[in-house]
Amino acid sequence: KAEGEAKAILMKAEATSKAVRLLAEAIEEDGGEEAISLRVAEQYVEAFGNLAKEGTTMLLPSNTADPGSMVAQAMTIYSKILEKKKD
Repeated sequence: KAEGEAKAILMKAEATSKAVRLLAEAIEEDGGEEAISLRVAEQYVEAFGNLAKEGTTMLLPSNTADPGSMVAQAMTIYSKILEKKKD
């Protein structure tokens, strides 16, 4: 059983590694940064939706009634990451 679990962990790690490499390559293509920005924003909003389903205690930004603002916040975070990458 332990050997099977170890193989599953290794397979997941390899898949994650491959996905990260593909993502890095895609970001470098034309429109790649815009595409990843959109995906980050989608995941940000989705994460807050999942938090609401999973627990009774949540930490939320003060502007949850404004999804556009939440997306803007996610994009700001992503932009700061890109700036650090360029430095």
